[in-house]
Amino acid sequence: MQVVAADIGYGQVKWVAGSRRGRFEAAWAPHTPGAESWGLGSQPEVLRIGDQGVIAGDRAASLPGAHRPFGPGRLADPEALPLLAQALWEAGAEGEVMLGSGTPLGAFAQERAAARAAREGRTLHLSDGRRERTMRIARVVLRPQGVGAALFLAAQGRMPAGPGYGLVVDVGSRTTDVLCLELRDLTPVTALSFSLESGVSTVAGALAAAIQRATGHLPPPDLAQAALMAPAAWHGRTFGGPAEAAPHLDALAETIAAELRRRLGGDLGRVAATALVGGGALLLGDRLAELAPGRPIPVRPEEAVFANALGYTWAAERALRAVG
Repeated sequence: MQVVAADIGYGQVKWVAGSRRGRFEAAWAPHTPGAESWGLGSQPEVLRIGDQGVIAGDRAASLPGAHRPFGPGRLADPEALPLLAQALWEAGAEGEVMLGSGTPLGAFAQERAAARAAREGRTLHLSDGRRERTMRIARVVLRPQGVGAALFLAAQGRMPAGPGYGLVVDVGSRTTDVLCLELRDLTPVTALSFSLESGVSTVAGALAAAIQRATGHLPPPDLAQAALMAPAAWHGRTFGGPAEAAPHLDALAETIAAELRRRLGGDLGRVAATALVGGGALLLGDRLAELAPGRPIPVRPEEAVFANALGYTWAAERALRAVG
């Protein structure tokens, strides 16, 4: 049985299969046939899921009618199925699959059963027009976001043993998940773990509002998010880039830090170490590191992006060994 992990975030989808990994934009659009023989550009790869043709990933983000699933059910939601199918296709999945995945920490309790009911035992017939593969999701092993990253860091020996609390702050596109652990035995402190409905999309929304005030036109989400990292053209003018994004990123870092102070209260002093993960943590850079409590747990940039998926892989492999 093959183990594949799929971290279906609101901004990106990350997958891990053995030593291979990849990521793509969390967007998909139905394929409309007709332009293949026009002789212009390179045509996007179409993935057929049964009899439905879809374009998923980076090319789909700017297409008319692109779907960006925003519901809490990252596996149970039918809108997210094309993203899962694309991840399994890119991972080379075939035959029986043990799927590791997760949901935002705040939605985990209700989504765990729904995800297993929707996906376990599901057979997918996928094709790109040249190759065909059939796979069956034999079992879904689900962990909350943040927990996946903690599992990966623990397996790497990065979690410092000793007294006090450890925090894993996972800054995603739509949510920021905070997991609090007892460092002596890695027991979750559930009362001090939480999800915050703020992330990279919050910053992109604030930048989009500023661009709208300047031009009278609201930019689409993919353009606003791209403008956080590099200037983008909108209605004849150029906006965005690090300088314009900086105050909005500062505000997000302070929002997360303020929520940490509010939620942990007097227990904030017990925090001995903090790991910052997720693509949003990279975007925030030192802003959040300076505000986070405890000493930093080292996480390389590529690991920060894939930390949850790597942890989901570990959990699924462990479940497979238990079955075997």
